[in-house]
Amino acid sequence: MGGLVAAWAVGEAIIVYRAFKRTHAPPMPGALLASSALFIMLALLAESDTARPLAVTLAWGFDLAAWLDLAPQITGGGATAGKQGNAPGTASSAGKGVQAV
Repeated sequence: MGGLVAAWAVGEAIIVYRAFKRTHAPPMPGALLASSALFIMLALLAESDTARPLAVTLAWGFDLAAWLDLAPQITGGGATAGKQGNAPGTASSAGKGVQAV
């Protein structure tokens, strides 16, 4: 169970570091609550001796994904990264070789 607790602490540290780096403020409580809920569910999975390695691997995998910012919409790392301004097929992008449907 120690590996799971360490993964939880590292995950929380990633969230706090990212919040201070980008907004110079503590993270929203919901972000910490959501990540804690994920690790609680993994802890429940780890109660089974046969599923414990899977739960610990998943926990460290989620930490790695948050650190690498692989899923910014899910992990909260780049909430504005997916916004490009105009949707495809609008007037401003239709003149750039994109045909409106």
